[in-house]
Amino acid sequence: VGTLAGGLVHEIKNPLSTLNINLQLLREDWQKDESQKGRSLVRKMDLLLRETKRLEGILNDFLKYARSQELSRGDCNLNELLEDILRFIAPEAAAKSIQVRKSLDEKLPPCLADGNILRHALVNLIKNAQEAMPNGGELMIRTSQGEGFLQIDITDTGVGIPSDRLDKIFRPFYSTKRSGTGLGLSTARRIVEQHGGSIALHSEQGKGTNFVIRLPLTDAAISRPKAPPPTAAKRPPALAHATS
Repeated sequence: VGTLAGGLVHEIKNPLSTLNINLQLLREDWQKDESQKGRSLVRKMDLLLRETKRLEGILNDFLKYARSQELSRGDCNLNELLEDILRFIAPEAAAKSIQVRKSLDEKLPPCLADGNILRHALVNLIKNAQEAMPNGGELMIRTSQGEGFLQIDITDTGVGIPSDRLDKIFRPFYSTKRSGTGLGLSTARRIVEQHGGSIALHSEQGKGTNFVIRLPLTDAAISRPKAPPPTAAKRPPALAHATS
């Protein structure tokens, strides 16, 4: 499936790239025309360029989802990984008036994981939380340890997810956003489950969403069934008592 997906994406991206280049050249030519027709054409070409970029994003996400990635596991410090991601998303969060808070367990032991691949899953979840707060809000990141597993809570004070959509949220190509590819959350779940972990969520419309990721601590834990999922009915943890 991964090989077929790679070939299909390649065949689509080639003409898409040609289309994108020619649109840019046409835009440069018409940008010199200050007539009403010229300005109208430039606006239309800007729209087409945005759509080609969106299509390229969908193709890239599809390729990442379809290809099975072999994990290269090692000791992974979740706190350091999350700190690095938060530094990466900080400018975008600030631009959207999102206050980022964190409560990271200083005694958290390392887990056995592929840090690069796990990072991709966590970035998807954190970006999803940001997109749920178009008018600003608070993003809370917590780490903690349970019996045989490590836990990451990603909580936002965004719009929330309607109850009738909760069971669909991890389906491939399902998205509540008009501009979404519908692969970010399904890819995140796939990566977490590849690590022997589990992911669950609780959401309330108008109040926010809490994603809970649990990862096993050892090889023995990875060989067992998935880390026990949290109770779905549990409310998101309070945002108070956290550090910025």
